[in-house]
Amino acid sequence: MKIVNVSYNIPTPECTDPEAWVKKIRFSTGIFESMASYAEIVAIHHIRYKGDFYKNGVTYYFPGYTRWQLLMPFAFNRYIKKLRPDVVIVHGLISPWQVVMLRAVLGGNVGIIGQHHAERPLRYFRAFFQRWADRCFDAYLFTSRNLAIDWKNKHLIRNLEKVKEVMEASSPFHSLDISEARKVTGVRGSTTFIWVGGLELRKNPVMAVKAFVDFLQTEPEARLYMIYQSTELLHDVEQVALSHPNISLVGQVSNDDLLYWYNSVHYVISSSFYEGSGVAVCEAMSCGCIPILTDIPSFRMMTGVGKVGVLYESGNEKGLVDALHKALTLNAAKERENVLQQFKNVLSNEAIARNTMNIIEEII
Repeated sequence: MKIVNVSYNIPTPECTDPEAWVKKIRFSTGIFESMASYAEIVAIHHIRYKGDFYKNGVTYYFPGYTRWQLLMPFAFNRYIKKLRPDVVIVHGLISPWQVVMLRAVLGGNVGIIGQHHAERPLRYFRAFFQRWADRCFDAYLFTSRNLAIDWKNKHLIRNLEKVKEVMEASSPFHSLDISEARKVTGVRGSTTFIWVGGLELRKNPVMAVKAFVDFLQTEPEARLYMIYQSTELLHDVEQVALSHPNISLVGQVSNDDLLYWYNSVHYVISSSFYEGSGVAVCEAMSCGCIPILTDIPSFRMMTGVGKVGVLYESGNEKGLVDALHKALTLNAAKERENVLQQFKNVLSNEAIARNTMNIIEEII
């Protein structure tokens, strides 16, 4: 069986080094490599490089199409057909007319699967094409089927039976000895938490900091480390956090260094209102961090509906304070083992690959 992974997007900022690009998206390439145990795997990416290479069982093609050629993908879809796929996985549900054109080129004997990557339901003229494209998809992959309900309610997906649950990304990280990790990060304390994400409204960082300040009233030795890539709400976060030495605004760190940060702490906090999956949480869980997360569809799936960690109502500051206290009542060593087992069973590259292949076997 030959499975071809495609996208109709050119990433920004644009990359010119194919190996650097594959390393950058290793939260996906690890899944491709695990799938290569079951089938021939091809991945097509659009960066400022033209060529191909083979790595760890996966063939990567970089055909060099322009944005206009991907918007009206006559040549690109013929390129896909020449690869003679049995199944095409289209990454991102934001290219509906391209999918309609792809189905016309491939015919009805090739399976087409749409992989959701946190996109919200399309609007206006793209919604019209999405309804058309829905007839072309054999299945959809969502981290949680509940994420597809809004698409169903807007008549963009007619039948939720086509929606299959599978995590969209995994983690390249693993657990390390906490003392060794702390030699790199300088983290200290016996009750430590990490928050990772952009300082933006959707992530609700200000509420998270306010809740932690409240938590410090009864747990004064607790420490929170915040790592962030964007700074939209930095001033608001600083207004709350800077007067509290137990809250460290770390800022941006390299992806490689996140391995040591996750392994330096005991718990991971998320305050997001919405996530297509939750890559940072997945990375933290791969290192054994106990999750304290908003009760949203993706996090319910990732934690086994609260089988590990603690869930609380999104936007509820007191709910987060209570969740922080509840987390401290757990047997930390046992819960860490449970988290690592949940990652292995549901969120690891191997688990996602196995789940995806089972779905593919259902539809072809």
